[in-house]
Amino acid sequence: MRVVLDTNILVSALLWRGAPYRCLLAVQAGLADLVISPPILEELRTVLVTKFRHTARDADEAIGLIQAAADVVEISSQLRVVPDDPDDDKFVETAQAGRAERIVSGDRHLLALGSAAGVPVITAREFLDQLGGAGA
Repeated sequence: MRVVLDTNILVSALLWRGAPYRCLLAVQAGLADLVISPPILEELRTVLVTKFRHTARDADEAIGLIQAAADVVEISSQLRVVPDDPDDDKFVETAQAGRAERIVSGDRHLLALGSAAGVPVITAREFLDQLGGAGA
């Protein structure tokens, strides 16, 4: 299964040991293929440095680990499908560009859509359940 993990999930996976962490472990174990784009990596870096006060070096190291486990795709940042938070459009566009089958999110705007551009938006717990409890 090809999957996009949103920034909320990635930050939680890096900082805590809950369901988002198990989603990242599942990707690293090859149970799912992670699709990511430069705008998602940039947002992740910004959040780690500004909100969680990581050093730039630590943020870059974390991003390197995620990038190593991912298929990085380019997006045009032209898609507009999340009316309540246009900044979330990058996740949908990444899913389209990378032919992802799911967007895993903790973001209420994305989750409220249920599906975006034909790609289901699900929680970390739902993703783990769909993998048959892998990594749980």
